[in-house]
Amino acid sequence: MSSIQNYIRNANRSANEQFIGVDGFVDDDMYFTGSEGFFGADGDSASQMAAPSVMRSQPYIITVSNASASAVTVDVFGAYIYLNNAGFSTAGNLTVSNVTITSNLSNVTYYNLLNQSSVSPFTIGSTLISSVNGQTSQVLQPLTLSTFDANGNQATKILTPVIDPYQQQSGVIELKQPYRIDGFTKLSFIVAPTTSVQFQFYPADTINIARGLAGNPVSRQYGSPRIIRPATR
Repeated sequence: MSSIQNYIRNANRSANEQFIGVDGFVDDDMYFTGSEGFFGADGDSASQMAAPSVMRSQPYIITVSNASASAVTVDVFGAYIYLNNAGFSTAGNLTVSNVTITSNLSNVTYYNLLNQSSVSPFTIGSTLISSVNGQTSQVLQPLTLSTFDANGNQATKILTPVIDPYQQQSGVIELKQPYRIDGFTKLSFIVAPTTSVQFQFYPADTINIARGLAGNPVSRQYGSPRIIRPATR
């Protein structure tokens, strides 16, 4: 085999190896997970010295309310599925199967949040789940995170809230596992009868391509909000 043929064969092999896994899903992490914590910017003194310009994360806040006498499975996010749903009210709240999803930010609707996730994906570094009324055990309900892409690839991951044995609050859980949200990705879970639960999604990283117009990085990282502090040990 000539040296030219060897070169072409090696070049093709290299190209194939580089292409493998470039399908929109992060290998091993199944696309969902980010890095540990808030990418090193977790608000402690060491991290602040390393990244003094990192802002503390501010949450996207929604309440999910089940008005029926039966348990209902509901999806949160999944913008490409729900943006055109007939269940949206003029106030931007979404009601499907007697479950209503409402934004708790006065100047932002749930429809706005879905719109943003469809064009500006983000990584959630921490999720605070709080009981509003009804069954307080709702905060322990596992969340199914699922996504797909335009090639037809699909992936699913179960997020299981766990009570921190050192926390002092009741009826509230901080889910510290990071995951990414875009228009293809949704959270699914069962809401107990006549129960309402609030979610505070604290972004660790957001993407906004408009930042690039000013010569800035399109990705912005945020420091940990330090939601629940452990009791003195």
